Amino acid sequence: MRWGPSTVTERHLNLMTRAGERVSLYLSGVSAQTAEVPDDVRTVMTDAEIVVLDLAAESLRLLPLVKASGRPVWVDVHDYDGEAEFHRPFLDAADAVFCNADRLTDPVGFLRSCVASGASFAVCTLGADGAVAVDRDGQTHRVDAVPVDVVDTNGAGDAFFAGVLAARLAGAALPQALASGASSASTALGTKHLHPILDAVVDVGVL
Repeated sequence: MRWGPSTVTERHLNLMTRAGERVSLYLSGVSAQTAEVPDDVRTVMTDAEIVVLDLAAESLRLLPLVKASGRPVWVDVHDYDGEAEFHRPFLDAADAVFCNADRLTDPVGFLRSCVASGASFAVCTLGADGAVAVDRDGQTHRVDAVPVDVVDTNGAGDAFFAGVLAARLAGAALPQALASGASSASTALGTKHLHPILDAVVDVGVL
């Protein structure tokens, strides 16, 4: 956070099975901010190619400023069930929507609803089955998961998102961006940390 002190750090506990299933329990969140947003933060929003919003209360408070900046908004609604009201303002503002299929009975139908509501494209990760996306023309794109010896599934969704983001910023079309996301996810899946570079410097056992 670029402004405002917080008495606590956001923390959450991930409970995971060997099959990659996960439940995230939020233990604490950052303190609510009430101060005026500094001009330099507003400038960063306006100058950004893409604004990525975390699914959090502070991002919700910033949403009017982000929309006023005129920049494309990307959001990851994670295991959205298609009904929770907290997610709705983020979905309404999003140019790109990411989610996983854990709680969606019809992932492609949900992606189409996002595009119909104004998103340029929407993506749903499908675990071992890769990912599926729908673009603004209603075309469906699929990408297979990259084969990897899975060590730890933690961070794979974020890595997929980051891979797609980096590729799109570099000018890649959606199918190529999805492939970049799948490659990034496989990198995270193959390490007990979030990236192999951390294996040599972080000595943390995986239970």
